[in-house]
Amino acid sequence: MGNELSFQRLFELVKARYRTYIVVGLMAAVLAIIFSLPVFIKPRYKSTATVYPVNLNSYSIETRTDQLLQLLQSNSIRDSLIRKFDLSHAYRVDTTLQAGRFALYNEFLERVEISKTKYESVMIEVVDEDPVRARDMVNALLYQVNQLARRLQREKSYEVLRIAERTLAHERHKLDSVETRLNELRQSAGMLSYETQAKELTKGYVKLLSSNAGQAQRDKVLGMIKDLESRGGEFRQLTEMSNIFRGNYDRALTQYEIAVNDVTKELTYTNVIVYPEVADKKVYPVRWLIVLLATASALVLCTLVLLWQERR
Repeated sequence: MGNELSFQRLFELVKARYRTYIVVGLMAAVLAIIFSLPVFIKPRYKSTATVYPVNLNSYSIETRTDQLLQLLQSNSIRDSLIRKFDLSHAYRVDTTLQAGRFALYNEFLERVEISKTKYESVMIEVVDEDPVRARDMVNALLYQVNQLARRLQREKSYEVLRIAERTLAHERHKLDSVETRLNELRQSAGMLSYETQAKELTKGYVKLLSSNAGQAQRDKVLGMIKDLESRGGEFRQLTEMSNIFRGNYDRALTQYEIAVNDVTKELTYTNVIVYPEVADKKVYPVRWLIVLLATASALVLCTLVLLWQERR
């Protein structure tokens, strides 16, 4: 048995039956060439894109590239592409059968590869029997990831916008309340500016005292001064509050406008470095490799059969 399994014995077997090996090898090569034709194995074409992430906000310690990878690998994008390109029909997967969706998802993952490069960019590779569909799927992936990133960003921006709207309405209500009372004092007491009116009335009353003005004029001015004293404190306090509330309202309005801008802005989240193209050369099957493996396998099998015959 030891002689049968030695390299010398194998060499002698090949030397003695070399014609058999030639016939088996040629037959295996011919069959491999025939069965690797497009009639039996449809050729597949690859379309590739390389992108850099932009305008993304990191949620944790992950990099922007990692975040873009997570977005591209989301099931919402996968399902969107499956529906848009009718991939269950293109991949010939019956989703009505048990585990049909599982088989479809596995086929999708086999044909769509998303990876990070050493330069912190993201490479998208799609393999398909139709080179145009492969290119279109890459473009659809880029479009869908922009839509997904924009939707996630807007969801958070809408939360900020609702807070900004409530804050703005609250500040506006406080300002309107103060302004309403100030308008009442302006109309009923003629108050426009406490400091200016107090200064001018005091100067006017002093002049009346030093002049030959009548007592009626003096009493009138004195009444205006007393009226200013009785309502001036409230008017001054309300004026200061109005200035504070107006400043708060202006800041709230600025925050509201920023939130509106965040909600309505149309950003893209990928910089495309390598655009997808329609491939004119297949990447699968590699016919020379199939012929080589088939021939080698046939020769190995032939050797095993010959050894078995000799042992018998």
